[in-house]
Amino acid sequence: MRPPLHQRFVDKSQAAITAAVEVYNKPAFSYREETFAILALNAWELLAKAKLLKDADNDVRVIRVYESRETKTGKKSKKQYLRINAAGNAMTIGFVRSMVRLEEGGSMPAEVALNLRALVDIRDNSVHYVTPSAKLAQLAQEVAAASVANFALLAKRWFTRDLSRVLNLVLPLSFVVVPADAAAVVVSADEGRLIQHLRALGSEPVDRNSDYSVAVKLQVKLEKSNLDGASKIVFSKDPDAVKIQLTDEEQYKRFPWTYDDLCGHMTKRYVDFKANNHFHVLRKKLAADPRFAIVRYLDMVKKTGLRKVYFNPNILPAFDEHYTKKS
Repeated sequence: MRPPLHQRFVDKSQAAITAAVEVYNKPAFSYREETFAILALNAWELLAKAKLLKDADNDVRVIRVYESRETKTGKKSKKQYLRINAAGNAMTIGFVRSMVRLEEGGSMPAEVALNLRALVDIRDNSVHYVTPSAKLAQLAQEVAAASVANFALLAKRWFTRDLSRVLNLVLPLSFVVVPADAAAVVVSADEGRLIQHLRALGSEPVDRNSDYSVAVKLQVKLEKSNLDGASKIVFSKDPDAVKIQLTDEEQYKRFPWTYDDLCGHMTKRYVDFKANNHFHVLRKKLAADPRFAIVRYLDMVKKTGLRKVYFNPNILPAFDEHYTKKS
């Protein structure tokens, strides 16, 4: 039995966003930003159509293009006819109309809409530069990282599709280009206008407490440290992946919440939260994920003595499917 139509669109969108991330993460790829924008926008269009189809009980007419025809009297007909492409197949709505419909229906967060506008601008303006400068590449990377994160969040929210183990974070820019002073790079007039436009989109007023982002700034800071005292974290199971050692201070920045902090934020976020057995079971399960929590021991070498768990704020969206968020 074939899966529902909207599910097949979700599958294709997942394949497209995965391809976009894989291209962006290639260590040597001269058409990185442009290719990512093209593939990512294709993924978003498919995801948007999947959402429209799901809300319409998979009635394919919701994504098809209809038009009136000219009658014998020269007027437009009231009846709408299906528009056919050159191959004789039914035409479907494009990216812009899909997003507009979701925005009108209240399904598209404002931060995601702004992020996608920035991604569209990067794609549409790519003809004006051959190789983007370090400054533009940095802005494009921040937009790309937010787009991937937003995609994963909405795929889970709309279709309970967990992409966290399929999509790796976009490679930090420090490993993509030579870490030159991006602020001192001279750019062309076309590039300069695009950079200013992207910055303007990033400064649009948005909900600072939202789970979604217009742009995400990723920074990698390398410091000399005693290897025995540094905390080691490997986000990838690939033994050949780049390993980054974080100091205790940097660990605290990533995992700033204690148990009491977590409960306080849960109370503010949900209308039905209680620190009961249900919560403790969920918390312990999520705390086993290195993305969400870290355990600190009194003796960090032997991992013995008193222990305390610290949480990353990104753990909150993982609770969303179990509790009701406040409006």
